Amino acid sequence: MASGGSTEVHSEVANWRRILPNLATSLTLLLGLGAIEAARSGDADLALRFILLAVLADGIDGVLARRLGVASSFGGHLDALADLVAFGIAPGVLFATQNAAASGPVRIGLIACIALAGAWRLARFQADAPRSEFVGLPITVGGPLFALAVGGVLRADLGGAIAWGIALAILMVSRVPYPRFTSGRLGRAAWISAAVFIALLVIDGRGAMVIAHLGLATYVIWGLWRGFVVMAPRTRQVTDDRARRD
Repeated sequence: MASGGSTEVHSEVANWRRILPNLATSLTLLLGLGAIEAARSGDADLALRFILLAVLADGIDGVLARRLGVASSFGGHLDALADLVAFGIAPGVLFATQNAAASGPVRIGLIACIALAGAWRLARFQADAPRSEFVGLPITVGGPLFALAVGGVLRADLGGAIAWGIALAILMVSRVPYPRFTSGRLGRAAWISAAVFIALLVIDGRGAMVIAHLGLATYVIWGLWRGFVVMAPRTRQVTDDRARRD
């Protein structure tokens, strides 16, 4: 009896360990839906808060899955769907509501551009083997940065918003390598920054949005610099060395 009871307890604990990361992923999805509704209601500030909180929730689910040893294909697919809603669709809806005077084709076209680029980026991430770096700009950066560009404190006009959307969509489906902050010093720094950001978002939402805007834009530029200035010459050198040996 004792052995059977112990087995049941371990089974229940294992089930909870599997559920916790999926709850965090579900929170990402719910925050994305909340952002869509807030945008439709004309509350851009609330929509942006939901999108930025979704970024943090998206980071938590991956950490929980790895730490608890319960990473699964189910969790990966659920995460992709949640990301598409929160970072691929919600920012597009925010753009449409913030630029209601723009023509229908422009609004629909840019919504489709961000959503499709995000979907392709997520599909490639699911299909490719795990890598130490991202291939293409993560949707968790591209989507929120576009949302901040169209509805944040440093918002752009219609022309600027279109330029932001097209540029970020191209980067999401590109092969530009972007660093991952999942472990080591960068990982710890990322989590400390996230904790500070949450506190700032509660205390001074507009200030937090400016910091997020500048931080995400810096990440985009840093990735481009690494990809084309630092890593590209090394890749060419390796290719040339192999060609000489052959």
